[in-house]
Amino acid sequence: MKKNFWIVVKGLIGKADIVLEVLDARMPELTRNIKLEDCASRMNKPLILVVNKADLVSGTAIQNIRKQYLGLDCILVSSKMAKGIRDLIGVIKSKVKKEKIKVVIIGYPNTGKSTLINRLSKGARAGVSPESGFTKGMQFIAGKANLLLIDTPGVVPYEGRDKILLGIMSGISPSKLDDPDLVAYEILNTFKRNNPSAIKEAYGIDTELEPEDMLVEFGKKNNFLIKGGLVDERRAAIKLINDWHKGKIRL
Repeated sequence: MKKNFWIVVKGLIGKADIVLEVLDARMPELTRNIKLEDCASRMNKPLILVVNKADLVSGTAIQNIRKQYLGLDCILVSSKMAKGIRDLIGVIKSKVKKEKIKVVIIGYPNTGKSTLINRLSKGARAGVSPESGFTKGMQFIAGKANLLLIDTPGVVPYEGRDKILLGIMSGISPSKLDDPDLVAYEILNTFKRNNPSAIKEAYGIDTELEPEDMLVEFGKKNNFLIKGGLVDERRAAIKLINDWHKGKIRL
């Protein structure tokens, strides 16, 4: 990761009374950053895991998340649907006993960090864009319930090895990915582990197959064929990833 990011983020955590780490409910573990959590711990700053986009997962997935993070300060929200925001404010107030609470909000691209800031703010709003890297420069935003929101000058940067995560999190257009099939395999694997019936219901694909074969079946059903009747796996992968980004398939 970029060294300058960690220099900046340590300064932000130092200014804050509490840290919110924004995760994606569809894959919370992939969007966690343990280095960030360790940094907050070393600086004695309370940290809340804010599992965003809860509207994009099933009730079963929500139950699994609650079990997985039992014992941690974790709350599920949907910034888009404005659900869980009051509960989040309540948890923040319970952790920090001050009249005005400085809150820093950090997360990977496209976890909904800016939308969450908008929900927590009471006037001046953070800009929202689906493109990664949109937030520019530190902003201080007056929040509800006497919160003072410290918007970060960026988001947790991807490492070179995180190209698959970049594709999964819509940090880059699927058509621009070098290997969209690898991203599609990871998505299919996630469904196989957590909710295979969702893929079967959505596409009529046999979830007993390996992800590679599932993608081929998906391509056949969408008639993504090339010469010789072979499946255009790149086109199939891009379609699957786009469906994932748009919430057409949900865990």
